[in-house]
Amino acid sequence: MLSTSFLLLDTATYEWRKDSPGDISKEIKEFFTTATFFDRPNVFYRGLDDTTKKWVALMSMAGVEETREMLCQKWNHSFPHLYASKGPFSQVQAAPKMPVLKAYSQFLKDIEKLNKIRKAKAKLHQFNKDFNHAAELYRHSPAIRAKDGSTSTSGDASASTTESSSSSSGSGSPSVPAMWFVSVDIESYEMDHSKILEIGWSIWDSGLNVFQDKHYAVQEYRHLKNGRWVADRRDRFMFGETLWAPLKECAMTFQDDLEKAARYNDQGQYALIAHDMGSDEKYLRQMGVKFPKGMIQFDTKDMNAARANSAHDSTKLETVLDQMDIENYCLHNAGNDAHYTLELFLALIRDRIANQEVSNEDSSIPVEKLNDLMI
Repeated sequence: MLSTSFLLLDTATYEWRKDSPGDISKEIKEFFTTATFFDRPNVFYRGLDDTTKKWVALMSMAGVEETREMLCQKWNHSFPHLYASKGPFSQVQAAPKMPVLKAYSQFLKDIEKLNKIRKAKAKLHQFNKDFNHAAELYRHSPAIRAKDGSTSTSGDASASTTESSSSSSGSGSPSVPAMWFVSVDIESYEMDHSKILEIGWSIWDSGLNVFQDKHYAVQEYRHLKNGRWVADRRDRFMFGETLWAPLKECAMTFQDDLEKAARYNDQGQYALIAHDMGSDEKYLRQMGVKFPKGMIQFDTKDMNAARANSAHDSTKLETVLDQMDIENYCLHNAGNDAHYTLELFLALIRDRIANQEVSNEDSSIPVEKLNDLMI
């Protein structure tokens, strides 16, 4: 870290413009785009703000005072002295020589680019952290530990029928209490997204290895159909019976299952899963759903982004299902989408566990330390 003190470039230019008389404000703004301002050595720097963790453009305090004197002389106005930013700043580097505006603009654009990279890395780190959490909950769940080779990745963990059971939770010594994993999907009217047409959800009981699928169509909007931009598959639920009910009843039924999920776990925890959680959570709150305490959210879109090692990956559900070799039919039915989202969630976890085990064998790095490496 340099011992020189600095002021944020944005702060300096803002304060000078704010203090200037109204009739010269525009001229001062233009002055900041001239070589007289930016083509000076030892004035401009870039650095990492250790408080906000953002890259910022800086001016040395010597450069700030020099600029203030230039402004005072040019416009015959007494501009105030400015004081250094608290910082601290690290990785401070002097700006390259900037003889023309294009070079100065590039200097600022490079800082924006660094912040985008930093933000993407932070997002990807969080995606991986959440992904590893999901994998640990799965790996140590009673149903999985009860199987021969509890971390085996072979076989299909989803049920082929609406409800099935494959093993008891009585065997093994699980370190994670049984819990419900609830995937959800909402379908809205393509011409007015405030009108919710369907809600579907699927539940995996990690204690009994039981799967349930539910699909509700909203009675109030029975006359509305998609089909122009989004396929109308409301009557094509493949994992049980579609029930028609008023929107309020649909929300209450889903709410009841969330409350059951919270009561089922010894610690009151349950998992809510969606592909693009922000959209579905918004619809659920719009419906009046209140989420019980203890909710852990997992977004399969983010999990897939972690798998692809790209924070900007926003692959659609259908594409990811195909990438993971999960057969799927009649998507854009809320019940089907919820079912396949749960399948995808489990498949992504099995894939990650398998890759971690291979990596662990190759590098002898304990799996539990992989979190620290995923940046």
